[in-house]
Amino acid sequence: MTLRPSAFSAHGHWFRGNLHTHSTFSDGKCTPAEVVHFYRQQGYAFVAFTDHLIVADAAGLSSQDFLVIPGVEIHHNDLRGSTYHVVGIGGALPAGERMPAAGDLTADAAVLRALGALVFAAHPYWSGQTSAELLDVPAMMGIEIYNGTADVGYHKGFSLQTWDELLTAGRRVWGLAVDDAHWLPWRMDAGLGWVMVRAQELTEPAILQALARGDFYSSTGPVIEDVWVEEGQVCVGCSPAVAVYAVGDRWHCSAAKAANAQGITHVCLPLWPEQSYVRVEVVDRLGRTAWSNPVFLT
Repeated sequence: MTLRPSAFSAHGHWFRGNLHTHSTFSDGKCTPAEVVHFYRQQGYAFVAFTDHLIVADAAGLSSQDFLVIPGVEIHHNDLRGSTYHVVGIGGALPAGERMPAAGDLTADAAVLRALGALVFAAHPYWSGQTSAELLDVPAMMGIEIYNGTADVGYHKGFSLQTWDELLTAGRRVWGLAVDDAHWLPWRMDAGLGWVMVRAQELTEPAILQALARGDFYSSTGPVIEDVWVEEGQVCVGCSPAVAVYAVGDRWHCSAAKAANAQGITHVCLPLWPEQSYVRVEVVDRLGRTAWSNPVFLT
């Protein structure tokens, strides 16, 4: 039997988007119009404004071929001195209004979810969050596995171990690559990480529904064309890669390395009978990576 994630089997189109960016509504240095102009020029189809503690009023910047999704980033420092940041996008978020933190990650995530927003944890590595802290946040549909500004500004942009720990513990969450752009003149943090969403149309309901289902992959460069599981292996079609990894729970991982300059564009990698999930990583010659969402095997 062949098991193919719906991102690679559903009818629809691929839409490139950024789910985390800031503007002059909070600590970003670009206006919403300037942000939209940048992403349109880069070939994106949508962007979510996720300003700190306020919902940017930018819906008027949407057009037939570019979608603006409302969002917000809520953050708080707890009594232990650690911090959490949680992002909500879409739904009935109140445009132009402030959304102060409740002081509890689970509570803030629940407030966002109650408004119909999709909720994900922002830059867990940068925030110092552990998988144990994120495990019991039921409103959370995903975590940022790559955050551009945390990468180029702090060398703490990747949260892959946290993702795998959550998946291994049975928490089915998706992985997102984002910019978290602030447009600071001394740090280029835009156009670094994005999601490729498979959806029927470029509308907020269609994009949000696809994200909720996991019908997307994340990337800093490479393209994932197909992923499927059959006969004890996972098969991948992709843009030319120097390496392809099939990552699972605990120690489970298999890899293929390019034997020539043409790179890998198709490969099948073995799975283990006891493996609970597999996710794919594709690495190109520039060191950029694309990540599939997990395929659950048990």
